[in-house]
Amino acid sequence: MVIRRIFGRKKKDEDETEEVETETEAVEIEEEPEAEVEAEAAVEEPEQVEEEVVEEPVPEPTGYIPYHDSIIDRLKYMFSADMAVGVQGPDEFRLEFMAMGERFHVAKPANGDVEVKLGTVSDEDVFIRIGDDAVRELLSASTFSEFSNIYLRYYKNPEAGKFVKIELRKDVSNLNRRGYARVPLLKLLIGTAR
Repeated sequence: MVIRRIFGRKKKDEDETEEVETETEAVEIEEEPEAEVEAEAAVEEPEQVEEEVVEEPVPEPTGYIPYHDSIIDRLKYMFSADMAVGVQGPDEFRLEFMAMGERFHVAKPANGDVEVKLGTVSDEDVFIRIGDDAVRELLSASTFSEFSNIYLRYYKNPEAGKFVKIELRKDVSNLNRRGYARVPLLKLLIGTAR
């Protein structure tokens, strides 16, 4: 009967119990419910453990990027998602971009939050220009891996309208000391990811 209770055949067990009760003496009837209560108590503990395991939230796949209609929105998302693991450390950075006819920057003060804003930033670490057609392809990337491949392809092999030009305003060793090498997204954006 214990096996049937585990697999959810409770109703059938109740019918069999009634049949057994009518066929047996009163002494046997009293003993059988005690045995059932013990069996049910033993069965309940594993079921509770199974329920706890089932109720745990399933982690979302990392690296997937939702649709964005501008490169600014895409970078805001990427700097706030799992792709920017390690960016919240004490190091500061300033990246300036020119894309789709707009200048914007991504900056983080020491021990502060990442900010993505329109306009220029003073004393930037890196200046990045992205061609309009390259921006469209970057926006169509659905994963971080795909985004990286497109970014690096147009950085290494620029074409007309499809290019990524990176001008380091500070030495790479200085940038790596400040934490660029620890953050995959920053490493990609400054062109040191290979």
